[in-house]
Amino acid sequence: MRKLAAASASLALAVFLSYYLLPRESILPAAAVCLTAAAVSALFRRQSRTVRRICLCLLGASVGFAAYALHWNRTLRYAEAWDGTEQILNVQVMEPPVRLDYSTRIHVRRTEKPRLDMMLYDYKEQVGALQPGNVLAVDVKLRRADLRYGERSDSLVSKDIYLTGTLVGIENRLPDQNSIRTLAARCAKKLSDFAGSFFSPDTAVFMRSLMLGDKTDFYQDTTLYARMRGAGFMHVVAVSGMHIAFLVGMIQMLFGARPLSSAAGILLVCFFVFMTGASPSAVRAGIMQTLLLMAPIFRRENDGPTSLAFALAAILLMNPFSCASISLQLSFSAMAGMVLLAEPMTRTLMKACRADRESWLWAPLSVIGASLAVLIVSAPLSVIHFGSLAVYSPLTNLLGLWAVSLCFCGGYLSCFAALLFLPLGKLLAVPTQLLARYLILLAGLICRIPHHLLPMQTAEMKVWLALCYALGLIAWRSRAGSRFRLLVPAALSILTLAAVISVSARRYRSAEAVLAALDVGQGECICAVSADNTLMFDCGGLNTLDNAGETAGAWLEHAGRKQLDALVLSHLHEDHANGVPMLLELIPVREIILSPNADTDEQLLTRIVDAAERNGTKVTRLLENTERTFGKIRVRMTAPPDAGDENERCIISLVSIGDYDMLITGDSPVGAEQRLIENEEIPDTELLIVGHHGSKTSSDRTFLSAIQAEDAIISVGKNNSYGHPTRETLVSLQICGYGIYRTDLNGTVEVWLQTA
Repeated sequence: MRKLAAASASLALAVFLSYYLLPRESILPAAAVCLTAAAVSALFRRQSRTVRRICLCLLGASVGFAAYALHWNRTLRYAEAWDGTEQILNVQVMEPPVRLDYSTRIHVRRTEKPRLDMMLYDYKEQVGALQPGNVLAVDVKLRRADLRYGERSDSLVSKDIYLTGTLVGIENRLPDQNSIRTLAARCAKKLSDFAGSFFSPDTAVFMRSLMLGDKTDFYQDTTLYARMRGAGFMHVVAVSGMHIAFLVGMIQMLFGARPLSSAAGILLVCFFVFMTGASPSAVRAGIMQTLLLMAPIFRRENDGPTSLAFALAAILLMNPFSCASISLQLSFSAMAGMVLLAEPMTRTLMKACRADRESWLWAPLSVIGASLAVLIVSAPLSVIHFGSLAVYSPLTNLLGLWAVSLCFCGGYLSCFAALLFLPLGKLLAVPTQLLARYLILLAGLICRIPHHLLPMQTAEMKVWLALCYALGLIAWRSRAGSRFRLLVPAALSILTLAAVISVSARRYRSAEAVLAALDVGQGECICAVSADNTLMFDCGGLNTLDNAGETAGAWLEHAGRKQLDALVLSHLHEDHANGVPMLLELIPVREIILSPNADTDEQLLTRIVDAAERNGTKVTRLLENTERTFGKIRVRMTAPPDAGDENERCIISLVSIGDYDMLITGDSPVGAEQRLIENEEIPDTELLIVGHHGSKTSSDRTFLSAIQAEDAIISVGKNNSYGHPTRETLVSLQICGYGIYRTDLNGTVEVWLQTA
């Protein structure tokens, strides 16, 4: 079995090297070199075990390199050729259409070769009634999916989607073509709709995510998302081995652990994987569970490392680009922790507590041991991909995993019972919904614990994490007792973490003030902190995979801020306000100040107002020019006029700390800037947040000369489609003598004002 593990691991390593490291033109030669070396090794008459394993590893690597090169040739080569073109294609609908704020997203596959998967966006409401299996002739404008905002992107190609496009029109409807995947997608849609009508509104989104991995509404529910992520409970709503183990356990509980039930379990697992979208984590779990069920049938012993390596190799052979999937990386790292470290960690905990398998402590200690094992292996990936670490996840698992299994099984039993006899289904749903409410409440309580989600973007936090691993390794290799090996590194890690957090917070409090333009992509989010007071101006961003609210929450956490005194929104365009609902879930905000006519985006306004009501935040409309004082921070807010578009009706804020002044104009155009300098007394300004992200419609030389600022910050996203900042604006800033800083080049820009 371990021979298969060695070959599979080598194949996977070759694919990862091809994707992340090797130039494309060197991949096929690498495959040839490995194959030649394997052939030469096979010529030795007397082969030791080591030589045979090296030969297997070389053979696996050659397959991995070749698979990557061939897959690129039949997918991305065509995507590159079709990029920027308009085509009429015959496509099959693979998943139900998903309604977004301004369009409908639909996943399709080309019916002729090459059968590329595409993600199309319909802005004309043409596809709402389509179902998986429908075949259409469509007119589409295509873009390659491996580039987003001008940079390499993994999110779609890792899901086997190689083109995105705008749907121009549907030319013709063709006969349907069904497969197990489209039938499973239809079944999932019906079950999701049924669950949505069957379970109460406060639990329906959670239950659909738990049962089907359907997160269509999950990310829109900012409260639920913030709770699950902050508590380290996201694995509950991402279909993984846990869900499939629950499914198989339910089958065996109903029909017994017999060969027939094992065979039925394998078929049901395959269908369940397709029904939940066949994400890498679900496929990995399906393969490993299938191998586990097949082992007794073929009288073979199941081997964890071999199953894990084989599952990884199988997924990468189907789509080598899935190596970049966050789902795959986290799923396999978590499972590697379970396979390699869970048992040793549990044994150490048992020895430290002087307990054995007959003790009542065995079950909770095994949950804690497995959770710690997963956290140890997957923490670096969480930091890389999310920039944060949910440190209380072992506690969350200890208190919640028992309820997750009952909730998952209860959800399916309730649905199937309701199909047979509706009152019985509703009766079974009562305890299931109580369990769902318990899990949501538990996540919310965990999120109230200070520092439940550690921001890890700073160098000192990364050093702390490396120190934790070093302490753990030293303790693990020592010959001390189990209690010493657990308590000493844990205590030192907690003490050093407290020191890092305290020093960071004190550093921000020791300054007279800190002004920061956060890197939120193509958007704006400005913070001003001084002593115990914290203000924020706008919180939104586009052209980024990160939510501006999460970025702002992480920065405030790092700065030791516990609440916001006020959040001033210049206007309600998404690039200035789409992060507000999430921010309100992450940190208390006393007051939101809005323009009196800020209602251009009704959906965004509704989400902000609902989140404010839910979290006890006061919403104030700025009806007239107002000056407010927050400790050392003075803010003069200029009320916008009633006429004009949303940009012309921006709130303009002058932030003053002592003699230092910062001017924030939002997206105000030249006309609004001109009215400002004509009608308001603006002092000599030290810092200008450049209007409209450096657009040529703002920041003309008359305005720049009038305010006489020293420095300018342009809050702008990388490779944005608007061409910001424009050459005209940059030249004007240079001629007027401004020092220029840009979030797309400099990241988050901080200005520290030290006490004289």
